[in-house]
Amino acid sequence: MSGQFFDKMEQVTGVRLNDVQKQAVTHTDGPLLLLASPGSGKTTTLNMKIGYLLLEKQVPADRIMAVTFSKAAARDMSERFDRFFSTVTNEKVHFSTIHSFAFQVVRESLNASRVPYQLIEGSISDEELKKGWDGPNVPLHKKFILKKLYWETSGKQISEEEMDELMTYISLVKNRMVQHKDLDSIECSVNQAATIYKAYERFKKSHDPLLLDFDDMLTYCHKILDEDAGMLAKYQQQFEYLLTDESQDNSLVQHEIVELIAGPAANICVVADDDQSIFAWRGSDVTKLLQFEKSYPGAAVLTMSQNYRSTPEIVGASNQFIKRNEKRYEKEMFTDNDSGEAIQIKSTRTYDEQLQHVLHAIQNSGDEDIAVLYRNNTSAVPLADKLEKSGIDFYMKDIDPKFFKHWVVEDILNFMRLSYNDKRTDILERIHTKCNAYISKAQIAFLKKQQSEKSVFDRLLDSDIPSYQEKALPRVKKTIRDMNDMAPDRAIRTIREKLGYDAAIKKMAEKFGFQLDQLFSTLSILENIAEGLGTLKDFAYRLKELENIIQTSKYNKGTSRLTLSTFHSAKGLEYDRVFMIDLVNGVIPSDDDMERFRKKDTDQMEEAVRLFYVGMTRARTHLELLTYQYKANERLTESIFVTNVRRILKPAEAAAAGGLTQDDIELGLEVIHRKFGPGLITEYGGDSMGIQFEEAGYKELLVDVCIDNGLLQKA
Repeated sequence: MSGQFFDKMEQVTGVRLNDVQKQAVTHTDGPLLLLASPGSGKTTTLNMKIGYLLLEKQVPADRIMAVTFSKAAARDMSERFDRFFSTVTNEKVHFSTIHSFAFQVVRESLNASRVPYQLIEGSISDEELKKGWDGPNVPLHKKFILKKLYWETSGKQISEEEMDELMTYISLVKNRMVQHKDLDSIECSVNQAATIYKAYERFKKSHDPLLLDFDDMLTYCHKILDEDAGMLAKYQQQFEYLLTDESQDNSLVQHEIVELIAGPAANICVVADDDQSIFAWRGSDVTKLLQFEKSYPGAAVLTMSQNYRSTPEIVGASNQFIKRNEKRYEKEMFTDNDSGEAIQIKSTRTYDEQLQHVLHAIQNSGDEDIAVLYRNNTSAVPLADKLEKSGIDFYMKDIDPKFFKHWVVEDILNFMRLSYNDKRTDILERIHTKCNAYISKAQIAFLKKQQSEKSVFDRLLDSDIPSYQEKALPRVKKTIRDMNDMAPDRAIRTIREKLGYDAAIKKMAEKFGFQLDQLFSTLSILENIAEGLGTLKDFAYRLKELENIIQTSKYNKGTSRLTLSTFHSAKGLEYDRVFMIDLVNGVIPSDDDMERFRKKDTDQMEEAVRLFYVGMTRARTHLELLTYQYKANERLTESIFVTNVRRILKPAEAAAAGGLTQDDIELGLEVIHRKFGPGLITEYGGDSMGIQFEEAGYKELLVDVCIDNGLLQKA
């Protein structure tokens, strides 16, 4: 019978399934884990499986539950189902996200209990925005509630960065099902995050009506199904078959909800790729996936390894690269596609040369779909600047305007504003601790009490000041006024070097736990945008213009052949040509990834590997990896992942390059490190070694990282 089904489907849809896909389709009873490599046709297979249940097994559509991670993926599956089966059946399976299913359960339970509720996440009405801050009048929206609680806890206004951190923390706590006693185990740079979280939960639960955010849908749903046997039995009986897509993105609470619904019958098909689990920062839990056979003893596990998307060159290198990771299912991705060009690795001297290279490649390409992928959204800003100046339209997949609101950007603009008018106390107040003038809060308070048309610096000089300010104030006054006649890029360098801004934010990073490399990256991007502009006003105008260009790029979807996207947002998509940019250590992997790895915590590094792998496997025919040596005056090293790909592509050349082997390492050996230069091995034992470098001082390094990535050579 199944043979006739597949023959008919091939006639109707034009789709011919391979043997593993057919096995997945016909395995309907009992648990199945379907591991789907990139480009292996998982969405097609999942739809065919649903069609098989409807047409061959005669299962009513409302007895099938099909869930996926995002609304976009649910929409894609639904559209694909209609294309395949609209001519052969009127039955229509509902594709939903786990969130929407969870909300259905919560609504039913709360309505039955006559408990009124209100959602506090998503869009907010103008009426709510007009409400005051006192007492019960705080706008009933998640961000406003958290702003108020942060103020009550710390006595300060919360910044956008801190709000993002706090929101991420709250989401992680809920998705990982963390108990209140363990809240401090979840890292958060926001002071007293656990205290604010507890106050937030009390506020929501004590309010009438009950307040719910998006993550509450999951935690309340789990609690209802876990404690209400009648409700659980109802849903277990309603859904005879359960199919979940993109399951590597599910959090612990989402996995638990799915397991509860599957129940004893466990007619569940979980489609996933553990190698593409890249959302740990928002709660996804690949561990649960790796323990599938423990959760479902006797489960079948099938692997769809044939890639229909990419050339053998891209598939082979990607397949080898992901084997860096240890916590994964073993699989061998392959393809029968025609051979294509080799993967390109381009190393430029400077960051700007990297952007110019990408720009020229885009200008000289044909009609192919092109994607430029990067780890952090800030990478898109200077590229968007150059593309727009060259008249090239682009679509940005995930627009993040926070760069233009970042406090570092505001600081630089405030320095420039002060150069136009140094009478303004309000501007000086925002930057007085960052300009080498030793201006105190008391002095700012003194200036605010005065009404004067004199320069703020002259007014301070006329007052009783410490001796160490007598030279500093005139120097800072002159430097800021001189900036008014400078080109914008030179003005930014003056702020960073002469006015001591770099040193000031280093101290802030140490004090508040900011990522210093990200702050310096923001400054470098501002310098890049400023190049070639005539005046400080031109620079301020260009920033506004660029923000608008990026915001409106969303209207180019479907019309532009060029997409700019983070690695995260590109998952599930594919393009003819892919350029992966900013591939330097400190970005991917990040400094934190490498530091944790050095301390034997491998989870973040393995996720960074998976993220790089996702980027590689988006490409159909052309993949280019781009790295550089200098960003502004900072010396950088190419990503250890790029080095790894080099060794995969040309192992003989890598071996001939003189990289150190395990057998070479001994105490007293003189070596040269790619970043730190000449040094002497002074300690060696286990998996680490200590090297005294001539310029960089003493460093403790992991032996495997140095060897695998060719970082050390004999002197």
